[in-house]
Amino acid sequence: TLDFSEDGLRVLASGPRRAAQGKPAEKNPDTFRRIFSAHKKSPTKAVYNARHWTVEGEDQPLPSLLSRSHANSASVPTGSASKEPTESEKDDGVFKAPPPPPKVTKCVTIPTDPYQDTVTTLKCHKTHKELYTVVQHVKHFNDVVEFGENQEFTDDFEYLTTGLKSGQPLNTRCLSVISLATRCAMPSFRMHLRARGKVAKVFKTLNDAPQLPNLALCTAALMYILSRDRLNMDLDRSCLDLMIRLLELDQDQGAGTGPDSSVQFSAKELAKIKEKIRKLCDTVHNKHLDLQNITTGHLAMETLLSLTSKRAGDWFKEELRLLGGLDHIVDKVKECVDNLNRDDQEENLVSSLWGAERCLRVLESVTVHNPENQSYLIAYKDSSLIVSSAKALRRCEQMIQRYSREINSDGGMVGKAVEDCMRAIIGVLLNLTHDNEWGSTKTGEQEDLIVTALNCVLRVPQYLPQEQRFDIRVLGLGLLINLVEYSARNRYFLMEMEMEGGQGPCDSTVMLSEHHQDLSSSGGPLSAIAALVQLFLQRERAAVLAEAQTDDLIKEAPKPALDQSGEWQETGGEIQWVANDNASDKQEEGKEKNDEEDEQLDLNKALQHAGKHMEDSIVASYTAVLLGCLCQGSPMNVTTVRENLPKGDFSIMTEMLKKFLNFMNLTCDVGTAGQKPISRIIDYLEHC
Repeated sequence: TLDFSEDGLRVLASGPRRAAQGKPAEKNPDTFRRIFSAHKKSPTKAVYNARHWTVEGEDQPLPSLLSRSHANSASVPTGSASKEPTESEKDDGVFKAPPPPPKVTKCVTIPTDPYQDTVTTLKCHKTHKELYTVVQHVKHFNDVVEFGENQEFTDDFEYLTTGLKSGQPLNTRCLSVISLATRCAMPSFRMHLRARGKVAKVFKTLNDAPQLPNLALCTAALMYILSRDRLNMDLDRSCLDLMIRLLELDQDQGAGTGPDSSVQFSAKELAKIKEKIRKLCDTVHNKHLDLQNITTGHLAMETLLSLTSKRAGDWFKEELRLLGGLDHIVDKVKECVDNLNRDDQEENLVSSLWGAERCLRVLESVTVHNPENQSYLIAYKDSSLIVSSAKALRRCEQMIQRYSREINSDGGMVGKAVEDCMRAIIGVLLNLTHDNEWGSTKTGEQEDLIVTALNCVLRVPQYLPQEQRFDIRVLGLGLLINLVEYSARNRYFLMEMEMEGGQGPCDSTVMLSEHHQDLSSSGGPLSAIAALVQLFLQRERAAVLAEAQTDDLIKEAPKPALDQSGEWQETGGEIQWVANDNASDKQEEGKEKNDEEDEQLDLNKALQHAGKHMEDSIVASYTAVLLGCLCQGSPMNVTTVRENLPKGDFSIMTEMLKKFLNFMNLTCDVGTAGQKPISRIIDYLEHC
């Protein structure tokens, strides 16, 4: 224990030499005062002292023990023996005693409100405790990490956008665009771009890209990378305008073809840029991109086709028409359909079918509840879209028999592409003919279109997988309803249509009556009305049967099983529960497990019957609506349809339509398109 008495401090101040010689400590009041105050008062600033055996005073530092030892040793006569200090005496000059504990004051805070608790705190004045630093407003670890990521994004973005400006050399701008596209391949970077609305700023800087073919290629690659995100791309009108102008650069513009050929790249440099873009596009989802055909127009078209009004916003529908984007998409559809009719190689067929299907999906999206776009597409290049769609649908009907996945195991990719393309074609035609007499008339004028639509209802489903048949049949019925609702010409054409019995008027799921089966087997013509009536009757019976089976399954509710784990027994005048042995317990567990499996099977059966009932009811209802549209305003058509109904009674049709109307009222908003025409058809059939 260190001695902090007055004599001990004097010994420490006089140096180890005098203490070792057993001489009294040097009495120096100033030295004693400096040492004592150093231990008593807390310093105002933390200072590192490398010579820990000395203590700094208030006025000037004390001379070191080492220098004082040298000075004292010089006064000792040479040859005199010096006594070595002991270990305890050495420690007295090196180690310091711990400071006394700080003075703590207990403070009690009385709450002002009765529902608050009393707060007790311990406070210590700064003169009674060691010096320390308090860092206020320390951020959480996650906040620090997020701040670092944001700062990194900001630094990278500012650095790259500096190289995009028009004042920079062309090679610098192209390299900056490629570097930015590489960073945008990371989802986190794209998230930062969207969160801060930087996409529009980037493309505003690159607004002159179409004038420089090499920069245009890099800009189209950047747009394509950004479009790979499933979330919104955050485009505005200027960005869409730039995309359309890039789309017009269909031909691959090589080196030296721009307005200023002196700044264009050589063929070797352009090949390097394409290779970088190819590797970059290979790191993202590029199912429909031809990596061997890296051109500005191709990249811009793929970017545009990946956009829909749902992703880009409702403004996208109108701006795409005003800026000429619809023109390019319709021209692309025509190109794909022409290739479809010229090429029979499976790989090329799949490419053309996918190209047409993707263009039609965009057109379907922008024509929903948009009369302006509908009218524009009907009139564009003398109904070019309707003509191409009719040709493509007719071609798909021929191909589905050859590449059917249901019949031929080799159909594979081509059969799947045909099915998707057929649904996209009918979807576009449905929008163009919905409540539009002009569109219905133009569409009905196309060669064999009504026949093809009827075949989609009666013949095509047998070539499709079971899960696809309902969709194509309902789409075909919907298209026929739109065609005949406002067009007398189309109604007359469908009423007079006859189907050759030798070719099979309908698939195996439509069972004909004996009279129609005789006509079909004899090769005689079968009217389209007769086939539709038989479709309605067959689906109506199937719906009734499925509903009855579902009701039976629901009524047969499982009874609660009795507890078979033991039995009550009377022993000694008392009734006790006696459990069964282990063997019976295992049997009981197995039985309970089987009961649970049976209940699950019953539930699955009930759901399957309910789904089958719903599909049959919808097909029957759509067929009844189609027949009702044919009957309106034509007593002759009423007579024709009545002759094919059992007992010539329309009540079976009206009952089905009433159920369908009630279902629509429950599931759709009041006044939804389709409810009023159904009500009108029901009233007409009840009074005819």
